[in-house]
Amino acid sequence: MSYQDPNLQKPAASEEHPVFSEAPVFQPPVKLKHSGPGIASFIMSLVSLIGYIILAIMVINLLAHFSQYQTLNPEVALQQTGTVLLPFIFLGSLLLNCSGLVVGIIGIALKNRKKTFAITGLIINALIIVGFIALLAIGLSVPNSTADIYPSSVQSL
Repeated sequence: MSYQDPNLQKPAASEEHPVFSEAPVFQPPVKLKHSGPGIASFIMSLVSLIGYIILAIMVINLLAHFSQYQTLNPEVALQQTGTVLLPFIFLGSLLLNCSGLVVGIIGIALKNRKKTFAITGLIINALIIVGFIALLAIGLSVPNSTADIYPSSVQSL
Protein backbone atom coordinates (compact mmCIF):
# COMPACT_ATOMS: atom_id res chain seq x y z
CA MET A 1 0.00 0.00 0.00
CA SER A 2 1.05 3.46 -0.70
CA TYR A 3 1.11 6.19 1.84
CA GLN A 4 -0.99 9.31 1.09
CA ASP A 5 -0.45 12.56 2.83
CA PRO A 6 -3.78 13.71 4.37
CA ASN A 7 -2.82 17.38 3.75
CA LEU A 8 -2.86 16.88 0.01
CA GLN A 9 -6.20 17.63 -1.50
CA LYS A 10 -7.52 15.82 -4.44
CA PRO A 11 -8.10 18.18 -7.41
CA ALA A 12 -11.70 19.08 -8.05
CA ALA A 13 -13.56 17.39 -10.87
CA SER A 14 -13.63 20.58 -12.87
CA GLU A 15 -9.84 20.84 -12.69
CA GLU A 16 -9.35 17.24 -13.72
CA HIS A 17 -11.69 17.22 -16.68
CA PRO A 18 -12.97 20.43 -18.21
CA VAL A 19 -15.86 18.48 -19.71
CA PHE A 20 -17.32 17.99 -16.26
CA SER A 21 -17.10 21.65 -15.25
CA GLU A 22 -20.18 23.45 -14.05
CA ALA A 23 -22.55 24.63 -16.73
CA PRO A 24 -22.83 28.38 -17.07
CA VAL A 25 -25.86 29.80 -15.37
CA PHE A 26 -28.51 30.82 -17.90
CA GLN A 27 -29.36 34.47 -17.66
CA PRO A 28 -32.36 35.60 -19.67
CA PRO A 29 -31.65 38.55 -21.95
CA VAL A 30 -32.32 41.90 -20.37
CA LYS A 31 -35.57 43.28 -21.71
CA LEU A 32 -34.99 46.93 -22.57
CA LYS A 33 -37.70 49.48 -21.95
CA HIS A 34 -38.78 51.92 -24.60
CA SER A 35 -37.29 55.36 -24.34
CA GLY A 36 -39.72 57.80 -22.69
CA PRO A 37 -38.50 60.78 -24.71
CA GLY A 38 -38.65 58.61 -27.84
CA ILE A 39 -42.31 57.82 -27.25
CA ALA A 40 -42.96 61.52 -26.57
CA SER A 41 -41.23 62.47 -29.83
CA PHE A 42 -43.29 59.95 -31.78
CA ILE A 43 -46.55 61.18 -30.22
CA MET A 44 -45.57 64.80 -30.94
CA SER A 45 -45.00 63.93 -34.58
CA LEU A 46 -48.40 62.23 -34.84
CA VAL A 47 -50.22 65.13 -33.15
CA SER A 48 -48.51 67.62 -35.45
CA LEU A 49 -49.47 65.52 -38.48
CA ILE A 50 -53.08 65.59 -37.31
CA GLY A 51 -52.77 69.37 -36.90
CA TYR A 52 -51.46 69.74 -40.46
CA ILE A 53 -54.30 67.57 -41.80
CA ILE A 54 -56.86 69.73 -39.97
CA LEU A 55 -55.09 72.83 -41.31
CA ALA A 56 -55.23 71.51 -44.88
CA ILE A 57 -58.94 70.72 -44.57
CA MET A 58 -59.65 74.22 -43.27
CA VAL A 59 -57.65 75.87 -46.06
CA ILE A 60 -59.37 73.73 -48.70
CA ASN A 61 -62.73 74.75 -47.24
CA LEU A 62 -61.72 78.41 -47.40
CA LEU A 63 -60.50 78.05 -51.01
CA ALA A 64 -63.72 76.26 -51.97
CA HIS A 65 -65.67 79.20 -50.60
CA PHE A 66 -63.44 81.57 -52.56
CA SER A 67 -63.89 79.65 -55.82
CA GLN A 68 -67.67 79.52 -55.32
CA TYR A 69 -68.13 83.26 -54.79
CA GLN A 70 -65.06 84.47 -56.74
CA THR A 71 -64.22 86.90 -53.97
CA LEU A 72 -62.67 86.66 -50.58
CA ASN A 73 -64.27 89.23 -48.35
CA PRO A 74 -62.39 89.35 -45.02
CA GLU A 75 -65.63 89.51 -43.06
CA VAL A 76 -66.96 86.44 -44.83
CA ALA A 77 -63.64 84.64 -44.40
CA LEU A 78 -63.69 85.29 -40.67
CA GLN A 79 -67.20 83.89 -40.46
CA GLN A 80 -65.98 80.60 -41.87
CA THR A 81 -65.63 78.00 -39.16
CA GLY A 82 -62.23 78.23 -37.51
CA THR A 83 -60.54 80.60 -39.94
CA VAL A 84 -59.12 82.55 -37.03
CA LEU A 85 -57.48 79.36 -35.76
CA LEU A 86 -55.42 78.76 -38.92
CA PRO A 87 -52.23 80.54 -37.80
CA PHE A 88 -52.44 79.06 -34.31
CA ILE A 89 -52.83 75.52 -35.62
CA PHE A 90 -49.92 76.06 -37.99
CA LEU A 91 -47.60 77.57 -35.38
CA GLY A 92 -48.62 74.98 -32.78
CA SER A 93 -47.87 72.12 -35.16
CA LEU A 94 -44.54 73.66 -36.16
CA LEU A 95 -43.63 74.14 -32.50
CA LEU A 96 -44.53 70.50 -31.82
CA ASN A 97 -42.26 69.44 -34.68
CA CYS A 98 -39.30 71.44 -33.41
CA SER A 99 -39.69 70.23 -29.84
CA GLY A 100 -40.31 66.67 -31.07
CA LEU A 101 -37.04 66.85 -32.98
CA VAL A 102 -35.14 67.84 -29.82
CA VAL A 103 -36.91 65.24 -27.67
CA GLY A 104 -36.18 62.58 -30.32
CA ILE A 105 -32.48 63.38 -30.19
CA ILE A 106 -32.59 63.08 -26.41
CA GLY A 107 -34.38 59.72 -26.76
CA ILE A 108 -31.69 58.41 -29.08
CA ALA A 109 -28.95 59.52 -26.68
CA LEU A 110 -30.34 57.50 -23.74
CA LYS A 111 -28.46 54.29 -22.99
CA ASN A 112 -30.04 50.92 -22.22
CA ARG A 113 -33.32 51.87 -23.88
CA LYS A 114 -35.01 50.84 -27.08
CA LYS A 115 -34.62 53.53 -29.71
CA THR A 116 -37.39 52.54 -32.13
CA PHE A 117 -39.86 55.29 -31.22
CA ALA A 118 -37.09 57.87 -30.86
CA ILE A 119 -35.79 57.19 -34.36
CA THR A 120 -39.29 57.10 -35.86
CA GLY A 121 -40.32 60.35 -34.16
CA LEU A 122 -37.05 62.01 -35.15
CA ILE A 123 -37.45 61.00 -38.80
CA ILE A 124 -41.10 62.13 -39.02
CA ASN A 125 -40.39 65.46 -37.31
CA ALA A 126 -37.31 66.09 -39.46
CA LEU A 127 -39.17 65.26 -42.69
CA ILE A 128 -41.99 67.64 -41.81
CA ILE A 129 -39.56 70.46 -40.99
CA VAL A 130 -37.55 69.86 -44.18
CA GLY A 131 -40.79 69.72 -46.17
CA PHE A 132 -41.92 73.02 -44.66
CA ILE A 133 -38.59 74.66 -45.55
CA ALA A 134 -38.83 73.26 -49.10
CA LEU A 135 -42.38 74.58 -49.52
CA LEU A 136 -41.28 77.94 -48.19
CA ALA A 137 -38.39 78.05 -50.69
CA ILE A 138 -40.69 77.07 -53.56
CA GLY A 139 -43.23 79.68 -52.51
CA LEU A 140 -40.60 82.39 -52.39
CA SER A 141 -39.21 81.45 -55.79
CA VAL A 142 -42.57 81.54 -57.61
CA PRO A 143 -43.29 84.85 -59.31
CA ASN A 144 -46.02 86.79 -57.53
CA SER A 145 -47.44 88.91 -60.31
CA THR A 146 -47.91 88.98 -64.04
CA ALA A 147 -45.20 91.66 -64.21
CA ASP A 148 -42.65 89.00 -63.26
CA ILE A 149 -43.96 86.60 -65.89
CA TYR A 150 -44.58 89.06 -68.73
CA PRO A 151 -42.44 92.16 -68.16
CA SER A 152 -42.96 93.41 -71.73
CA SER A 153 -46.75 93.61 -71.30
CA VAL A 154 -46.34 95.83 -68.24
CA GLN A 155 -43.98 98.17 -70.10
CA SER A 156 -46.43 98.66 -72.93
CA LEU A 157 -49.11 99.92 -70.57
